Amino acid sequence: MTGERVLIVEDEPLAADTYGEYLSRAGGYQQVHLSPTLADAVRFLSTQRREHGSFGVDLVLLDMNLPDGHGLEVLRQMRSAGFTGSVLALTAATDMETIRQAMALGVVQYLVKPFGYPEFAERLQAVRELSTGLSGAGSARSQEEVDRAFRHHVTGGPSDLPKGLLADTLSAVTVALRSASHPGTGLSAGEVGAAVGTSRVTARRYLEHLYRQGLVERTPRYGTPGRPENEYRWTGTAP
Repeated sequence: MTGERVLIVEDEPLAADTYGEYLSRAGGYQQVHLSPTLADAVRFLSTQRREHGSFGVDLVLLDMNLPDGHGLEVLRQMRSAGFTGSVLALTAATDMETIRQAMALGVVQYLVKPFGYPEFAERLQAVRELSTGLSGAGSARSQEEVDRAFRHHVTGGPSDLPKGLLADTLSAVTVALRSASHPGTGLSAGEVGAAVGTSRVTARRYLEHLYRQGLVERTPRYGTPGRPENEYRWTGTAP
């Protein structure tokens, strides 16, 4: 059995089985372990290091809400022990504090439940492209190569961001919209800015970028004092 070695940290059996099937369908991945709890993940990783001298894991599929703790605690311990592999968060957690901590700990893709195979495959490919772009030795030859290395492909592809837009902020805006739009509600630029910690003007730039890509719909919001403002609703339809 060959391919990137994957640790799945997920307490819901059906979801865990589904991720295993998705990995097989995508090809090039080997599931090495399934941890339904934080304690099991820590135990597995400790055993791996003790017996083999390394974690033996290239990619972690990480749920945040575990029965005995937070998924980020697993990642925090792995990072402190020297883990430099990729992490794809698959979770229903959409609070901004969790998202900020996930970014700080090097989570390169964040996919909000529920989702299907197409969304999973897009994010998995984005993780693979990022990993490939950072592999090997040597140095980046230009600012453009450095920018490519930092780009998280938040829309599932290698599309270039307009000047001044940051991939991490775009990812946070996307998660905020996906969370709010699931029940059919939209957010204004001011509401998105408050959620991700940016100004209304800055948030609008990211929202308009997503609108131009066909990932959100934009409609006027009436019933508020003054001029009507736009609200943005996530559609998830790739351009």
